[in-house]
Amino acid sequence: MTDDEWKRSIEARLAALETRNAVDDVHRINVENRLTSIEDTLTWLVRLVMGAIIMAAIAYALKGGLNLG
Repeated sequence: MTDDEWKRSIEARLAALETRNAVDDVHRINVENRLTSIEDTLTWLVRLVMGAIIMAAIAYALKGGLNLG
């Protein structure tokens, strides 16, 4: 293998690595955005479930559920 072929081979490998690194960076950003969106959705879901449990407890108490006498 001549020096010229060797240099082209190294440059091709370097270009492939740079391309793969750029694709990985974009993929990482997309995954981060998706995870943030999922976390936000789960936060609101937990709030809704907790609100429903609290409202059910209040409704139970107002209907006499805690009446011991």
